[in-house]
Amino acid sequence: MQLVVQKYGGTSVGSPERIKSVAARIARARADGVDLVVVVSAMGHTTDELVCLAGKVSANPPHREMDMLLTAGERISMALLSMALHDAGVPAVSFTGSQTGIITDSSHRAARIKRILGDRVRAALGDKKVAIVAGFQGVSETREITTLGRGGSDTTAVALAAALGAVRCEIYTDVDGVFSADPRVVPEAVRLDRVPHALMAELAVLGAGVLHPRCVELAKSRGVELRVLGSLSDDAGTVIVPEGDVMEDFFVTAVTADKGKTLITVELERATAHAALWSVAAAAHLAVVAPAFAGGVVRFYADKDAEWKRLLGGLVTDGFAKRFTIDDGVAPVSVVGSRFAQDGGALLSVMEALGEAGIQVEQGVASPHAITVGVAAGRVDDAVRVLHKKMVGAVK
Repeated sequence: MQLVVQKYGGTSVGSPERIKSVAARIARARADGVDLVVVVSAMGHTTDELVCLAGKVSANPPHREMDMLLTAGERISMALLSMALHDAGVPAVSFTGSQTGIITDSSHRAARIKRILGDRVRAALGDKKVAIVAGFQGVSETREITTLGRGGSDTTAVALAAALGAVRCEIYTDVDGVFSADPRVVPEAVRLDRVPHALMAELAVLGAGVLHPRCVELAKSRGVELRVLGSLSDDAGTVIVPEGDVMEDFFVTAVTADKGKTLITVELERATAHAALWSVAAAAHLAVVAPAFAGGVVRFYADKDAEWKRLLGGLVTDGFAKRFTIDDGVAPVSVVGSRFAQDGGALLSVMEALGEAGIQVEQGVASPHAITVGVAAGRVDDAVRVLHKKMVGAVK
């Protein structure tokens, strides 16, 4: 039988009813002769609730203990789904990341997968069982529990698909694929049938919540067929395709935003201090979006993570930076597409559309695949709607 890896996000397993619905979908796939490994996220807002709980008992929770705490969410989901499958007459067994043999580096809260053993998963498949794997987590070579960072369950699923030789990896979300904008913000947004890896990676980095950026890059490098589907429908969803499968005149334009990002400005002490900034960011596995350089000043968007304040404070103390600001009042909005470098009018269209709507731009950065601007946090949804109306399908 063909092996397929499926991943269900927090909304898809967010209630007992949703878990039973997922179990029914899995049962149908099994009846069609498909072997399944299923990766699950924590239910609903469980991870956020656990982070909040930690904050109530500790002002600065150790990263190791946060990993121990946060992995509980996925363990709940995997066990409940396994129970629901047993009731549906489908033999299933659940595994944590460590039981699966997902070996990572030792970076707590932002670990990287080094290899997957998968012996117990293969044994379960050999026994004709569905293997349920807790996403987002692994174990280091020193036997410490680790987590892969927000959205890490997507990466777990793609990594398992690559390690087990699955024919494809299906990511199930609360929307029916990848859209030209968040349909909750732009009701007229359209579902995209196919998206090239490069554009999907840009969308993921710039705020499209349907896929984690690392899973897109991993799927591309390991040749894993990746599909994004809705857990509440049977629509065809979106296929993430290699660039070689796209004709020269193929393009896609989408608009995305990330309210979870903040604008960071760092005034460096000297030009050579750039290396120190990127070194501490890389060591902590902290991603930056749309960096811009002007003399000794660097501006970029990053997750609203208290770790940034600590790291940047260290740069000031060590003499690499004069000062820094973290502005939660500005968030990035991006237009993502192809051939922007061939059409200088794309950036002009973005600026004109926002100007006509009275939306002030704080910072703009352009590349061949993306144009990212900073707008006031309170105008993010307005900016997405304006740019979607102006830009989707307009860059040819």
